[in-house]
Amino acid sequence: MAAWWLDDHPLTLSWDIWYSCNYRCSYCWWEMDHLWGELAKQHRILSPGEWAAIWSRIHARYGTALIDLLGGEPMLYPRCSELLQELTRQHRFRITTNLSLTVSELESLLEGISPERVHFNVSFHPQFADLAEFLEKVEKLRKRGYQPGVLFVPWPPLLPKMAFYRAEFIARGLPFTPMIFQGQWEGGAYPDSYSQEERVFLADMMSDPSIKESEVKYRLERQSPRGKLCHAGRKYVNIKGNGDVYRCGQDAFGRSPMGNIFDPDFKLYERPMPCPYDNCSCLEFRYLDKGQE
Repeated sequence: MAAWWLDDHPLTLSWDIWYSCNYRCSYCWWEMDHLWGELAKQHRILSPGEWAAIWSRIHARYGTALIDLLGGEPMLYPRCSELLQELTRQHRFRITTNLSLTVSELESLLEGISPERVHFNVSFHPQFADLAEFLEKVEKLRKRGYQPGVLFVPWPPLLPKMAFYRAEFIARGLPFTPMIFQGQWEGGAYPDSYSQEERVFLADMMSDPSIKESEVKYRLERQSPRGKLCHAGRKYVNIKGNGDVYRCGQDAFGRSPMGNIFDPDFKLYERPMPCPYDNCSCLEFRYLDKGQE
C-alpha cells in the first residue's frame, strides 16, 4: 500500500480534538506549564453526527483533507470509534496516539476503519508505557494492514536509552522519528541546551531522510524562517479544541485566530504569507514555499 500519509497533500488540518490525556509526561508542553485544567475548559464534546456536519462543510468547500488528529490523547475522546467511522467517509486521518488503549479496545476501534483512510503515528513514552506491551499493540496495527511510525521525545534523561529503543523499532521495520524536546530541564532551555555531541547523536537517530534535513535545520538548530513565504493558513491550519483556527502553532501563542471552524463562513487564506517568527516550533516549516528553500 502506498504511503499516502507522506505525500504532499492539497490540504492538511491539524486538529487538537481535546485536552485530556491519561499520561503526564514530564516533557509535555501542557504538563510543564500546568495547563491541562485550563485547556480542558475550552474543548468541545460533540457527537459524531455533530462533528460530521462541521467536517462535511469543510469537504464541500475544499474537498478531502488530511486531518492530523492530536490532543490530549485523541483515542480517548468520547465515541472516538464512531467519530472516525463517520469522518473517514470524507477525509483521511493521521492519528498521533500514545497507544494506551487495551488490546481489546484497540481491536474494537479498528473494526470500523481502514488503513486506506487512517494512518497511526504511535508515540512511545517510557515514563508510562511498557515496551513489550507497546510492541504488542503495534503488531496488532500491522496485522490489520497499518504501517505505523514511532515518535519519541528525546528528553535529556531518556537519551541514554534512546539508541536501544530506536534499534528495537527499526529491527521491526518501524520508522523512528525523534520529536525534538522543547522546554526546560535542570535550568537549561531546550533545544538550545543540547550539547554539540547530543545534536550529532539526535541527527543520527532520525531514520527518515525526507524529514531529517528540515527537522535539524528548523527544530534542532533553530534557524529562522522569518520573512519566508509559507503556505500555513492556505494549505495547512492548526485547529484548537474550541474550534479556533490558527495559521500555525506559533500563532496560537498570543495572536488572534484567523477564524473558527464552527463559523459557516470560515475560509482559508488564498495565497502564501511571509512568516513573522524567528523560530518554528510546530513542524509548520514543512509548508514553507519550496521555491525559496
